[in-house]
Formats: sequence, structure tokens, C-alpha cells
Amino acid sequence: MVFAAVRLPAFLREAGRREWQFTLRTFSAGMLALYIALALGLDEPKWALMTVYIVAQPLGGMVLAKGVYRLLGTLAGAAMAVVLVATLAQLHTLFFVALAVWLGLCTLCASLLRNFRSYAFVLAGYSALIVGVPAVLQPDQAFTMAVARVTEIGLGILCVSLMSVLVWPRSAGRSYLQQSREQLVGLIRLVADSAGGRLDAPALQRRRQALITSGMALEAQREHALFDSARLRRHAGLCRRLGHEMLALISSVGPLNTYVNRYAERHHQDQVALLLADIVRLDPEASPAALRETLSALYQRARELARSLRGELLSHDEQRFYALQLVLEHSAELCDRLRSSVALYAMLTDQATPVRWRAGTSRLHLDYGQAWRNGARAALALGATVVLWFWSAAPQGAAMAIQVGVICALFSTRDDPLAAVKGFIKGALLATVLATLYRLVLLPASDGFPALVLWLAPLYLLAGLAMARPATVATGTALTIFFPLLLDLRPVQDFSAAPLFNNMIGLGLGMGFAVLAFLLLWPGDDAARARRRLCRDLCRTLGRWPIRRRRPRHEMESQLYDRISRTLPRLDPDHPRDGELLRGALAAVTLGLGLLYMDALCRRGVPAPVRLALTRLIRDTQRVLRDGDQDRWLALAARTDTVAGQCRRAYDSAASDAERRRLVRAVVRLRMQINIIRGNAGFFLCGSGDGPWRGLEANGAA
Repeated sequence: MVFAAVRLPAFLREAGRREWQFTLRTFSAGMLALYIALALGLDEPKWALMTVYIVAQPLGGMVLAKGVYRLLGTLAGAAMAVVLVATLAQLHTLFFVALAVWLGLCTLCASLLRNFRSYAFVLAGYSALIVGVPAVLQPDQAFTMAVARVTEIGLGILCVSLMSVLVWPRSAGRSYLQQSREQLVGLIRLVADSAGGRLDAPALQRRRQALITSGMALEAQREHALFDSARLRRHAGLCRRLGHEMLALISSVGPLNTYVNRYAERHHQDQVALLLADIVRLDPEASPAALRETLSALYQRARELARSLRGELLSHDEQRFYALQLVLEHSAELCDRLRSSVALYAMLTDQATPVRWRAGTSRLHLDYGQAWRNGARAALALGATVVLWFWSAAPQGAAMAIQVGVICALFSTRDDPLAAVKGFIKGALLATVLATLYRLVLLPASDGFPALVLWLAPLYLLAGLAMARPATVATGTALTIFFPLLLDLRPVQDFSAAPLFNNMIGLGLGMGFAVLAFLLLWPGDDAARARRRLCRDLCRTLGRWPIRRRRPRHEMESQLYDRISRTLPRLDPDHPRDGELLRGALAAVTLGLGLLYMDALCRRGVPAPVRLALTRLIRDTQRVLRDGDQDRWLALAARTDTVAGQCRRAYDSAASDAERRRLVRAVVRLRMQINIIRGNAGFFLCGSGDGPWRGLEANGAA
């Protein structure tokens, strides 16, 4: 028994209660949809069964969201197919050109969206193929085919949605709140460990990388939670604000950690040390009310201590003065944002009275160039396949064209499409073997729907377990898609071998041409190119950011972190080059926030000469981010130091304490900007010059 257990696949060996509940619930929904489709005499009941497994998700809100967007995409694709067949049925060349353009446009739009909104455009693209390609060969049946496909898919969505709500339901809303709590606890511990000096630079980097990944996943989960939680829908603004505050904490913790590890002993101050010690003692398991009270007190202490130190130490030790102001400003900001996050979480969990809280929308990184390439690849691949079909007159041409369109649309939105296709190919190969066994050997000897269920149960239960595990989800999903396609269940079943082998040939050729398209037409980034693109995208985002429009901070943070999170799966923080890249990416976020901060200082009131100098510095920094060589970056660092000196001189003649406070903050931020530029020269040179990463900070270029 021990030997047998060792030989079991990981997805089966490690399956727990939730995985078994998921696969049993999904199998029940699939069999219900198949039974109803067969009872109604629908032409192709396989689509109802396939839809159940395509839409199936572990959480109820995810099922509802994916089902709604799948239905919308299918309706749009079917409607377009009917329109194209009605107008171009006799002009096959124009028909397929229009179909390729439609697929390309849908793929382009899908590449600019996230989550199930992107999926809706993918569906709209290849649903037009699924309906339109067979319909153009039988134009008089086009509307009937479209209605049949929409009916079968709608039936599958209805069955899986009902099962997800009625049988072992798991609420996406509750999952979102639980993940929010885990993220908040992780952030409190990160701040406490940073204040206590328990994190060196690599450890801090690993913690921040994990929190960025979980934070962006939480933003995606928030959209799903709104589908099955009426309370969260009413307080959607609080949910968005909570996500923004927690992302801001990831950005702000770096300077605190740097001070504690580098300057705390050199610039020791008793009251600052006591403040940091109290931050270290923050208890993330305390009640929200107690945490808010503690954080409010710490925030007030930091602000008052910074005010009391201004003007006292500048003449004695300038370095010490600004180092203490830096740690106090960031301690106050961290405590304030933690207090806001705790308050927001308490409101969402009925531990505090909800209030109206202003919250803007998150911004995501949009790569328009890559989106156009994805759309063009899908259109060109479909066009080439149709040309080959017409030239060869292959009977599998229709299936081949549909397969190419589906794969190109579905995987173009992935960062590494070829890697994603590999798992899909494994599932497809397994489906061909099992479909041959079932269609030619097992099912011909069975009779009736109960026998069919018994034969299908082992396969679909194991496939559901594979879908519940991230490492095998692609293989399990592909198996549940291609197996019914090849089995081709119908009200009157045909068990002959010829249709099966024709479908297998069409499937194989279609997948082969799709993979060839990904290899030849704008292939995905390798590791080195992915690193260079990250540098380039972050620098261009900062260089082109419309600072004068005064967009809120969270829009920049969410866009930059979204771009970073898309490359994080390829990075190993323990590898020197990847660790350097991640440090540079996080430094770019801090640099961008510094530009926003200096712009805010200009608007709040500083002396006119300082305001002019800061405005010019912001403009010059963005120019260098867009297009800067080594000399321009060195000149920018010197220019930043000059402006910092101008702010220090203006401090002595400041008219009020508020003006002195703003000037001190300007100097603190400018010193941070200088350190960022000099410490991450290789990253910024690669991003602004779009050249190879030469690690210039290692040879003293900065």
C-alpha cells in the first residue's frame, strides 16, 4: 500500500476535502447538463458538458462571473457569425477575411483587459469561428446553429452555477475577506519586522515580492467577490480603498527598513528608538479597535516628534537631522495607512460602522504594442490555415481552422503562451487516447444514461481533481474539453472509427499550426527579454505619467505593481541578477511616487524659487526616464543634489512652521531620489535607453 501511495500522481495523493467536493460538484453539474441536453434532443450535447468544466471554479462568485462573461462572449460571437454568414455566405474569401479580422480585434481587446472581462472577448472571437465555419458550408442553417450553440452553452452555465450555489457552496466574498485579513496581517508583521531591524535587504525583498503577488491576486479576487456578496457590492468603494492602502504600504516600508539597518546606530535618538520599539510590538492578532487606537497614538507621536526636532538639530548635524526626519515621516505614513487599512477591514467585517469612503479605480498596465501583435498573430494564423484548407481540400480543414483560432485567441493573452500551451497539449494527447478507448471499446457495450455516467465518472472525477491543483489545471481542463469533442456524444450515437480519426487529425493539425504561429510570429519573451521589457515598461510608464493631471497615487502604484506582478513568476529573488532586477523595479515605484510627492509639495506652498526648481526637476526626470544615457542620468543626480541644496538654504528663511515642514520633506524626498538613481543605475539605463543590462552600478558608473 505504501508503494501504491508513492506512485499516485500528486494531484490525487494530495487531494483534500475541498478538492473532492469541487470535483464531485462539477461532475454532478456536468451530468445534469448532459442529461437535460440529451432529453431535449439538442444537436450537440457535448457543448453543455464542456461548458460546465470550462466555467467550473472553486468559488461561487468566480463561477458566476465566468459564466456571465462566457455567455456574453458567446452571444456576441454567435451574433457576428450570423451577420457574416447572412452577408458574405457566397463570398467565401471575404467571409474568412472578415472572420480573421474579427478574431484579431477580439484578441487585441482581450489582451488589454484582465480576468473574465478578457475571457469574454476571447469567447466572442472564437465563438464566431465555432458557429460561423460550419454555418458558411450550410448557410440556411446558420441561425439554427447559432441558437443551438447558445442554448447548449447557456444550459451548461445554468447547471454549474446552480450547483456552485447549492452544493458545498464556497463564497468568494468570504474568501476575499479572509485573504484581506491574511494580507493585512502580513503587512503589519512586515512593518514591525522592518522597524525592529529583523530583515536584511534580501529578506525584505522576498517578503515584498510575496505581498505584491498576493496583493494583485486579491485585487482580482475582489471582482469575483462582488458577484456573490450583496454586502460587498454595497461597499465596493471600501474594498477598492482597502486594496489601494495595502499596496501603498508595500511601497512605503523600504525607507524605514533602510534607516533601521544602516543609520539607526549612527544617528541614535532616544525618542525615535522608543517609537520604533513600540512599532515592533504591534500585534496583528489584536482586535481592530485596539489596533486602530494603538496606530493612532503611534501616528501622533511620530508627527509630534518630527515637529519638535525641526529646527533643533540642523545646525549641529545636517545628516542626522534629515535621517531622523526621514524615519519619522515614513513611520507616520506607515502607521496612518495601517490604521486606515484596519478601519476599512473592520467596516467590511461588521466590526465598525461603515462610512462613505472616497476610492478611485485601479489602473492596469496596458501594452498596446503587444496587444496589436497578439491580434495580428491570431488573424494571420487563421488566414494561413484557411488558405491551406482551401489549397489542400482537406476534410479536416474546418476543425483545423477552428482549433487554430481557439488556441491563438485563448493563449495570446498569456505572458508565456508556449509554456501555457504545453499543459494543454498534454491534456489533448491524453484525451485522444481515452476517447479512442471509450468510443471504440467501452461505450458500444453499454446501454442507457446510467451506464454512461458510470463509465464517465472515473475520468471526470480525476480530471476535476487535476483542475483543482494549479500545477495540473491546464492538463485537466484540456482533457475535459477535448475528450467530449472527440467522443462526440449525440442523442443518436455513432461509434464508427472514421469520424473519430478525422477529428483527431483536425485537432492535431490545428494545435500544430497554432504552436507554429507562436514560434514564428512575434514569439514570447525569453527570460532575458522579459527582464529588459520590465525595465523598459516601468521607465516609460513613469516618463509618460501625466503628473500635471494630478491623478491619485494609487493609480500609479496599481499600474506599476500590475506590470511587476506579471514578471514575478519568472524571477528568483535568490538569484543575483533577478534580485537586482526586483530591487530596481521596486526602486522605480519609489522614484515615481517621489515625483508625485514633489508635485504635491509645489501645489501646497513652497517658496517660488523652490517651486520652479522642483517643477523643472520633475520635467527633467521624466525626460531622462523616457530617453536617457549614462551621462544624462549622472547629470540628473547632480541636478537633484543642487535642488536639495536650494531647499536646505530656503529652510533658514522659511516664513512659517508649515513651510519649513514642506521644505524638510522636499529635502528628504530628494535625498531618496539621489540614492535611488545612484543605486539602481543599471536598471534605469536599461529601461530608458532600451539597451542591454550591463550592471553599470557595479562598476561605479553612478
